Amino acid sequence: MSTRIFFCGEVVADLIEKQQGSGDFKLTLGGSQYNATVGASRATKRDNLDIQIGFVGPLSNDMFGDRFMKVLQDLGTDTSGIKRVDRNITLAIISIRPGMENAFSFYGRDTAEQMTKIDDLPASLGSDKDNNICFFGSISTVLEPARFAWIDFATRQRSKSLMLYDLNTRPSIARDPERYRSLVLEWASLAHIMKASDADIGWAYPGMSMKEIADIWLDRGASMAVFTKGKDGSEAYTRKTSASAETTDLIAPNTVGAGDNFNAGLALELAKKKCFIPDDIEQLSEVDLTMILQGANSTAAHHLMGNGATPRAAETLQKKTA
Repeated sequence: MSTRIFFCGEVVADLIEKQQGSGDFKLTLGGSQYNATVGASRATKRDNLDIQIGFVGPLSNDMFGDRFMKVLQDLGTDTSGIKRVDRNITLAIISIRPGMENAFSFYGRDTAEQMTKIDDLPASLGSDKDNNICFFGSISTVLEPARFAWIDFATRQRSKSLMLYDLNTRPSIARDPERYRSLVLEWASLAHIMKASDADIGWAYPGMSMKEIADIWLDRGASMAVFTKGKDGSEAYTRKTSASAETTDLIAPNTVGAGDNFNAGLALELAKKKCFIPDDIEQLSEVDLTMILQGANSTAAHHLMGNGATPRAAETLQKKTA
């Protein structure tokens, strides 16, 4: 029986401003679900894990699409869930703001991501005998008409996969917090695990605590709620218990992709704990939850270290996350 983790969603061409206000941009391959796919693929190789990582979603049939496909194939990623389409990819302009949430502007009209159709997605993933984890989220589940295709796909996949959903709110796309909360509730009734950052809920659920938001999602049908808090770590809630974990204390000039790599680590830690159905989540203890969060924090920190971050007080990554 194979273990497979599929990240389902978008790729995005990221134009990242090297220094706020400089106007000096660097083009990189990005997109939340793509970043998580790459992070998980690298982590499985680094830790010699017998877990197959896959990406699902439409990919433009142009030079950008070729670049994305090459990276995924070079990493040994399962690309059978990718359909090449004659639509451009979405462009994201990102301004790095030290000490603040980065600023995003998206150009995605009539792109592969916005116009995702049911026919662009596979009929099913893996085998019914496999242990499958599917991670959804970010702009692919907000853009219309794409979100209707993803809801349909997730509904069909739910009975044979552990389903995770990451809000990853971008106010420039979601725009209306009240309407966005209704979309999130729709996913809370589908996903077994809901994940959000403190920035996400600060915009979508102003004035509410993480515990209050977790209760809303658990009442709607989810089995676990996970929250990241930047340098303050992460916390998780199930119906039976809760836990928190510190993160590595890093000086990081660029945190783009940190949350996506947390998602990669979260999915991998759940797989290592053999959580593939809701009942498995219900059996997790506080110690189990803490270990899962620590592993996800560590994967995110590895990403930041790769971008030139350094541990504070000359501590090593291994010491801080041990």
